[in-house]
Amino acid sequence: MKYAIFSSAIAIFATLATALPAAENLAPRDHVKEVINSNLVVNINEDAPETPLGVSDKGIVSRANGKHNSQALVKFDFRESLSGYKCRLAFGYPTQFSGTGEIQVYTIGDINIASSTFNHRPFRDQFKGTFRVTGWAEAEVVDGSGLTFDCPTQGAKAYEVVSVGDNNEVVWNAAWGGLRIDAF
Repeated sequence: MKYAIFSSAIAIFATLATALPAAENLAPRDHVKEVINSNLVVNINEDAPETPLGVSDKGIVSRANGKHNSQALVKFDFRESLSGYKCRLAFGYPTQFSGTGEIQVYTIGDINIASSTFNHRPFRDQFKGTFRVTGWAEAEVVDGSGLTFDCPTQGAKAYEVVSVGDNNEVVWNAAWGGLRIDAF
């Protein structure tokens, strides 16, 4: 009887072991070397298209009734020590959200965003990805096709964050939440 139980246990463990991937196929999890929070956020608003709203401590992205767009321009500075690492855009820890909770991120054509307005801002360049905010923690990645990139040797990058869908709002505190870059 003991032999039958022992043999069955070994057979179960052997079956489970064959279901696991081989050790050489296991990649280490992405260990974040540094989290880069935005150093500048400028909100722009369709209802005040010529008015510079200036640098803000929070990002606001919204759309209501097919118009009334508010978008956020976000700038990040990179230190030289990140050369050779990968960077990934991430979004988390909003202070407020409603509607679809979806936002898209685009690169923009200039890092000089401080005096931008809705009508006078850097051009929208490349789509980077889509996030869905569903709670007060990390946002779900809906489309991550352009979120990962080589960290620049040094300097700055700027992005535009826009609403996806109507009657939608996502707000974050720029000092500790919202769009960020993880270097790994």
